[in-house]
Amino acid sequence: MYRVMLIDDDVPMLKVLQQMIDWEANNLQIAGSTYSSAKALHMFEEVQPDIVITDIGLPQKNGIELADHFMRVKPEVRIIFLTCHEDFHYAQQAVKLQADDYLIKDQLTAEQLEQSLGKSMNLLKMRTGLIHREGANYNSQLFRQDLLQRVINGSPSEATQAYAAQLGISWTYPWFALGLVSIRLSSFDKRFRQTELPLILYAVYNIATELSESYEGITPFMEQGNIVILHNFRVNLAQNASLHLHHYLQRLRYQCLQFLKIQPNVVSVTDKMELSSIGSVYQDIFHGKYEFYENTDYTMLEASQIRTRWFQAAPQGFLDSYVSELERMLMKQDLDGIRAALQKIAGTAKELSIDPGDFARDLSSMLRSIELMFSSLKFEEDLFAYLGLARTLEDMMELVERRLIQTIGTRKTGAGSPTNEPKLQVIQQYIDQHLDDNITSIDMARYLFLNPSYFSRYFKRLTGLTFTDYVHQYKMKMATKMLRMSGQNLESLAMELGYSDRTYFSKVFKKYVGTTPSEYKAKYTARK
Repeated sequence: MYRVMLIDDDVPMLKVLQQMIDWEANNLQIAGSTYSSAKALHMFEEVQPDIVITDIGLPQKNGIELADHFMRVKPEVRIIFLTCHEDFHYAQQAVKLQADDYLIKDQLTAEQLEQSLGKSMNLLKMRTGLIHREGANYNSQLFRQDLLQRVINGSPSEATQAYAAQLGISWTYPWFALGLVSIRLSSFDKRFRQTELPLILYAVYNIATELSESYEGITPFMEQGNIVILHNFRVNLAQNASLHLHHYLQRLRYQCLQFLKIQPNVVSVTDKMELSSIGSVYQDIFHGKYEFYENTDYTMLEASQIRTRWFQAAPQGFLDSYVSELERMLMKQDLDGIRAALQKIAGTAKELSIDPGDFARDLSSMLRSIELMFSSLKFEEDLFAYLGLARTLEDMMELVERRLIQTIGTRKTGAGSPTNEPKLQVIQQYIDQHLDDNITSIDMARYLFLNPSYFSRYFKRLTGLTFTDYVHQYKMKMATKMLRMSGQNLESLAMELGYSDRTYFSKVFKKYVGTTPSEYKAKYTARK
């Protein structure tokens, strides 16, 4: 009997997997399950599973990092990835993890799960498989990261070049150029969820690495949510080094669009730089976001341009005058008016050359104040995370515009208040009657005498949410009321709402409310 380990940061999904098939009849045993990637590392050592089914988008360590760790500990282990997004097949073409399967949660059926597990068991029988990778390959990635850190830290050039040579990287020429490639989050947000960002970055890195094999002197690295490109070259009348790097970056952009349906942002410094000076230039670009008010393909011909760039701190309340205008446009459901107001905000920020970090902070505060004015308006927390990560003003404003327009579309179709649907009223009644239980879509489907897969698709069309998200949101709204109205402790409140673990309850609360239960209660108490 093969041992299986389940990992997903959504506890109801773990229950769905456990209920979906007859594990013993399939010659399988669930050896362990956990919602925590930290616990998963310890559990793997203890239970030594043959097959791991893991969500890709886990906090702390994501599914990719866990899979790498598991394969170092037990190279023959089989991996099946779970993903939330139906458009994941775009990323599969670029990701080289070669897992046994990628299963989409909302579309998962018992037959699909059994098929995937069957594939893994057959590969275990053969004791060979697609996901096996030599430890040396994994270690080479660690060595590459170490090499980039030496460059960033300004280690002596000769020692760094010698270290690169040991890794098969030939930096024999005297000069370097630098490229920084990041994901344009407004294009990512169209197709993927925030939890899949590490995976898509990994896919971009794979594309960059494959392309570099055809371009002399170009070496990609993955660092801090970006791809760093180093171009080693010599001054040569027969070849223009700037055009060489530019052509590489253009091909990288094209393949990202083709395979992943996302658009990258690119900033490059094509000046002649010595290896020892690259680290400080990289740090300035990465932290300074000097391309913020430029387009998505910004080239600085000279490193000295970085020092001449400056931003000013945002004047206190400089966005306050736009709040009432946006609120009026939202109430009138005036799309053109919303776009015009956002263009004014962007124009003001650019004219004043507001610091990108200050602008992201003030824009987030403005959106939260607008959110309070409309009971049907609720921005997902990923939007605020994206605003902090976005490297260009254009990307930031496109994210905001799309979310506001989506809100209007939801209100027009009535999806924001679907309580008139008879079946949804029945579902809400069932949730109310089972508040202290961990309800899954399978439980609900059985109650309604529906096929679980059909119910999941029906519910997503009805509400725009997965059933799990809907239940969590419903319970968290109740939790906020209970925190304001009662003095019960968090343990009893969590138990009352079906969360047996206080830590997990706090995590879900923060995801849907934006603060921890303790912070929320303290803030509410302070207002009294």
